[in-house]
Amino acid sequence: MVRPRHLALAGAILLGIAGAGTAADADTTAATLSEADRADIARIETYLNDLTTMESRFLQFSEQGMAQGRIFLNRPSHLRIEYAPPTPVLMIASDIILMFHDTELKQTTFLPVSKTPAGFLLEENIKLSGDLTITDFERKAQAFRVTLTQTDAPDSGTVTLMFEDKPLRLAKWRVVDAQGTRVEVALLEPRFGVTFKNAGELFSTVDPNTAISVE
Repeated sequence: MVRPRHLALAGAILLGIAGAGTAADADTTAATLSEADRADIARIETYLNDLTTMESRFLQFSEQGMAQGRIFLNRPSHLRIEYAPPTPVLMIASDIILMFHDTELKQTTFLPVSKTPAGFLLEENIKLSGDLTITDFERKAQAFRVTLTQTDAPDSGTVTLMFEDKPLRLAKWRVVDAQGTRVEVALLEPRFGVTFKNAGELFSTVDPNTAISVE
């Protein structure tokens, strides 16, 4: 299996909430939202649902240090994350399968997307309600920050999405896991609405160590 340290490091970029126990210092109470807040949240939901494709460099910061790489999104259901050395991790989500591949040890782990921190960006219809609860919403000059937790597991951790406004754009996010570990990811020079000519290969969950497809 992929080394636990690399799973922990890589998992935060997937905009998900995972773990067990109580997130340290996390307020899991639903936020009180004004009508203006709800209108802005509706704008954010529309923006996220209108996302089709994205390609971006990213920087990731945590107590373990800095990591970087590239992220490719093809909504819904498809995501590819390539970490640059020295982090030997490749992750690909395709439909219901999520593949973690350790490029150094040449070891691969397959997990159901539904049971991993694969994230709601892969959902066909993204809603910041229902399965998710908004615990905090901040509006600043040409920026928004919305903090979410899983409704049925409020102690499992939080993810905070940070948006630039005018135009609205996802810029970064922060994940706090159940143990209070914080990881922040920033998108660098993202390109939206791109065409992936090699999408079949780019988002393939064929184990690089074999010729057997798990799709």
